[in-house]
This record gives sequence, structure tokens and C-alpha cells, in this order.
Amino acid sequence: MSEPQLSFHELTQHLRLRELPVGEPSPDLWQRIADTHASRRRRTRLRRGITGSALAALLLVAVLVAPKWLAPSATEHEVDWQARAQALEMQLRLLRDSSGAHSENAGALEAQSEIARVDDALQAAYDAGAQPDQLEPLWKRRSELLGALISARQRHVEISRI
Repeated sequence: MSEPQLSFHELTQHLRLRELPVGEPSPDLWQRIADTHASRRRRTRLRRGITGSALAALLLVAVLVAPKWLAPSATEHEVDWQARAQALEMQLRLLRDSSGAHSENAGALEAQSEIARVDDALQAAYDAGAQPDQLEPLWKRRSELLGALISARQRHVEISRI
């Protein structure tokens, strides 16, 4: 039998393959591959755990803090009666100065005497060191009296007691 004739290209490839060193991989290669794979899985689990914990903490903060931000605070609904009374008093002075008339009818004098009584009660409360919840009704009453007096002056109505 005759050997088939090989081309130059086939011969060089055949020779090169024989020249390549044939060796066994190192005995710890599979262990290193397994260790690398296990460490990648641990890092992935750790990253997922940290991300999940951070999201849970963020959600917890949102649940605890968001209602306080979204709910209207109690101070938004409360009226500052002292500031309101002071503003009404300035408005009353402006009405007096613009009208130029200082004549008071009996109802207005009675309202002013009631305001003076409330002022005395306020002063006594402040002297006694009263708490804000004790002062608030007095300031509210003073604001109401000043408001009634201003509206009566603006409409030129006589205040009468019923």
C-alpha cells in the first residue's frame, strides 16, 4: 500500500501537533476552579444580602417617617390667638385713627371693659406662671372681643348686649 501524498500544509500541521507538549494539568486545578466558583457565589449572596438589607432599612424608614411628613402637623391647625389678638388690636387702632371719632356708644364701652377684664385675667395668669393651655382661652376670648369691636366699627353698628 502506498501512503497518501500529503501536501506541505498538511505536513506542517501534522508535525506541529506532534511537537506540542502533552502534559497533565496540575492536580489542584479542579479544586481552584471549585474554590473560585464558590467565592463568586458567596460574594453574589453577600451583595444580594446587603442590597436587600439596605432596601428593607430604607422601607422601614419610609414607613416610620413618611406619615409624619405627610400628615398635617397639629400646629398647622392651631390658631395663635395671641398673635391674632395683637393684629386685631393694631387694626382697631387704625380704624380709630382713620375715623378720627373717639365717641363710643354704650355697647362699645362695654366691649372695651370686657377686654380690660380679659387683660387683667391674662396678666394674673402670666404672673402666676400659667401654662399655654390655660392662656389660650383668654387670648381666644380677647381676639373674639376685638374682632366683634372691629366689625361693629366697620359697619358703624351699635353693640348691644342680649
